[in-house]
Amino acid sequence: MTFSVQAQNVIRIESSQSADNVSHSFYQDLLAEIMAQTEESDGSVNIVNLDMNVSQARGLQLLNSNVLDVFWAGTSIEREQSYGAIAIPLTAGLLGIRVPVIKKKNLALFEAITTQEQLKKLKACQGSQWPDSDILEFNGYAVERVISFNLMYSMLKQERCDYFPRGLNEVYAELGAPTNAEFIAFEQVLLRYPLPMYFFVKKENTQLQIRIHRGLTQFIASGQFALFLQQHPITKDIFPLERFSHTRIFDLVNPQLPATTPTNNAQLWWRIPVADSDAKTQ
Repeated sequence: MTFSVQAQNVIRIESSQSADNVSHSFYQDLLAEIMAQTEESDGSVNIVNLDMNVSQARGLQLLNSNVLDVFWAGTSIEREQSYGAIAIPLTAGLLGIRVPVIKKKNLALFEAITTQEQLKKLKACQGSQWPDSDILEFNGYAVERVISFNLMYSMLKQERCDYFPRGLNEVYAELGAPTNAEFIAFEQVLLRYPLPMYFFVKKENTQLQIRIHRGLTQFIASGQFALFLQQHPITKDIFPLERFSHTRIFDLVNPQLPATTPTNNAQLWWRIPVADSDAKTQ
């Protein structure tokens, strides 16, 4: 497969990997908003979806091959060394709050879980090249690594794994699909670790990196990003976050989190409010 050299007014991204991967529209729409923020100073662009289905590692590599111009992924020390990261969390840090998706018939099994050790005895489906898999394994969780997103829910259906931890920002839209009717989001337990989703570009593409950073910064400062996150069809069902205040939360360590990650910036990094001492953490 060959691709022509990019025109300056075109930004190439990967198309959605599967019907289950509904969060793709959130990031594409956010990128479009960012480009609109900077259109007056930098010109208009056309965002083009390339018809390809690649792994996360391959998608990032295609930035350096000048096949893709923007790719979004969870960050890590290695990724920030190899690619141009726009270090502003695209989901306000909510990606690292993980809701176990389970089969409805297994509800009683999960309702009995009160400790991390109990959950660690079960197997999680996760992307083979996602930072999440490394984080889970580092913290002692059992992981079934799956190469492609379009196989994840299929693996859960086949009971090749017991649960599929999904980001708080993506789980409810995914479970709205008719093909996922046998699953539920098990909200009584959340996994939490710091893992921001960033836009990445080619390391040398500083012009685009600066434009995205400036546009995203303006979008957040104006208050438009908060409204976007609260109203977008993919993320609107997670609000208000206060409804998770009494959920049991298992905190995990992310050993590959860059030291510069803005976890203490409340404008960029939203948290589940703690209602009172009844909120449970482990």
